[in-house]
Amino acid sequence: MALELDDWGGSGPLLHFACANGFPPETYRKLFARLATRYHVVSLRTRPLMPGQDPKALTTWQELGEDLARELKARGRSGVLGVGHSVGGTSTLMASAANPGLFRAVVALDPVLVTGSRLWALRLMKLLGRMDRTPIVRGALRRRDRWATREEAATAYRQRKLFKDWDADCFSDYITHGLVPTEAGDFRLRFPREWEARIFETFPADPWTLIRANAAPTLVLRGERSDTLLPDALARAEGEMQRARVDTLPLASHLFPMEKPRETADRVLTFLEQLPPVDVPASAH
Repeated sequence: MALELDDWGGSGPLLHFACANGFPPETYRKLFARLATRYHVVSLRTRPLMPGQDPKALTTWQELGEDLARELKARGRSGVLGVGHSVGGTSTLMASAANPGLFRAVVALDPVLVTGSRLWALRLMKLLGRMDRTPIVRGALRRRDRWATREEAATAYRQRKLFKDWDADCFSDYITHGLVPTEAGDFRLRFPREWEARIFETFPADPWTLIRANAAPTLVLRGERSDTLLPDALARAEGEMQRARVDTLPLASHLFPMEKPRETADRVLTFLEQLPPVDVPASAH
């Protein structure tokens, strides 16, 4: 199964962006446009956005990292700048850990990493085979996935806490590209709710063992109000990976790339600009 790569333009070194669960890449258009002032921005169209893919075929997030590495390698790429949000940040860290040299640097924007009692609770649910009973999985499966018009969806979404701080352009891009017309004349979620639930359900029992070997220079950026990446997990991320540094974006939730696309892009660009120059091997005389 080959996955498609969407090209968001720009020139310069290749930058791959891995998206959060439930959001098609167009949601990040405003962020991409700013990153494309310095880099050539691409994003992999993941399994949920490819027709005919069975959610049950996914068993762990490690496979999302493997998908990413396989597709970049198949295109002859190495030394890529890997940026990802939420699940996309975690899967990029996993791909980097398992494939030394594939990424020149990694920026993980509020990656899903848990520690302490939250991790033990998740492990217990996995052990009991009850991940499908967790509130986040059940919530995803209950999500309304059809609307008469895009306007109806937009009106409903604007009432939700999830979207209240979104940048207006990002919200508009999500409504435009996150819903697709059906043959019945209404609109459905482009990112199937069954897939969204399955990704939540397959969170790894120990994410730390899967990212520890990431040796690329790494920035882990947390939203100050994030309920996903908590301060203790942020601190642990800095300790687990040898070249990781961490930072926090003030007054921002887990979805800060959609709330503050300009500030997010600026943080990414600043980190990447400070990387040491690529070592060019001296030619053999």
